[in-house]
Amino acid sequence: MAGGIGESARSRLQNSSYFALRDIGCAYQDRVLTLWGRLPSYYLKQMAQAMVAEVEGVATIVNQIEVMPPTQRARMGRGEGR
Repeated sequence: MAGGIGESARSRLQNSSYFALRDIGCAYQDRVLTLWGRLPSYYLKQMAQAMVAEVEGVATIVNQIEVMPPTQRARMGRGEGR
């Protein structure tokens, strides 16, 4: 059952109209769903959490998504800011 809940959450993110959410990872264990990855805004971070909150069987969401504006992510890609 746990695999089904995690897959359901992952599917919601993968099928989102917000393309950035498709790269967000998630794991489910003991009614806790953990999200991780990087997004360009706090709005998208909240959208990811709201989308998976509706999955039956999820009691708690641990949102570890980092918010990094595109300019900051580009600098990190060039080896700066690490």
